[in-house]
Amino acid sequence: MAELVFDTQNPLNCAICLNLLKNPVTTTCGHSFCMDCIKGCWDQDASLRRAYSCPTCRTTFNQRPALSRSTVLAEIVEGMKREVPAGPRDVKCDVCKGRKLKAIKSCLVCLASYCQTHIRPHYESEAFKKHKLVNASSNLQQQICSQHNKALEIYCYNDRKCICVVCMGDQHSGHKTVSAAAEMAKKQEELKIKKRDFTQKITDIAKKVQAFRKAVDSHKVNVIDSFKGVEWGQIAANT
Repeated sequence: MAELVFDTQNPLNCAICLNLLKNPVTTTCGHSFCMDCIKGCWDQDASLRRAYSCPTCRTTFNQRPALSRSTVLAEIVEGMKREVPAGPRDVKCDVCKGRKLKAIKSCLVCLASYCQTHIRPHYESEAFKKHKLVNASSNLQQQICSQHNKALEIYCYNDRKCICVVCMGDQHSGHKTVSAAAEMAKKQEELKIKKRDFTQKITDIAKKVQAFRKAVDSHKVNVIDSFKGVEWGQIAANT
């Protein structure tokens, strides 16, 4: 989105990920970051036994500062998002006329995408109560069963693919199934665990490298001391 290009003078941008603040928090020195970004930085500081510091001004803290979500900043950011036109890679609202805003949801019944403003009827009107909303997508047809024209909201373990409710009672009858949302949540959790394990491995490697460097430095000191001892011994023998 061209309107959200990183600007070091814009307090709504995170100095770590360079994007618009997400779940913003503010440090005691007055700088704001995404909650996950600053946590990641301080986790790395902790693993390397470095002093906790602000990534922007480098102010150091004796103890890890407690972080709390900045409600005011979060509301400002959300308001800004609603007014931002859709970028080249964003899904555009199908209802907006003229300048198209970024869509936040897509409807599998309407086969259309909506921005923050135009999605409201789907939440407020009984006429849209049974409509199926998903995250904004430019490939809505891929989420619809080509045979029954229903949302692909069931995951079939036997055939390893998403199916609709009609398929579940027809050619997939008796198969092990679960909601597509539940399967996605499961996969995301598995990915989260793998990411955590990978991060831990990186931390362990960093610790081993640090220990190795200390051992090398210690060995260098011992070697130098040994040479000095030999030199002083030779000097003493020659006097």
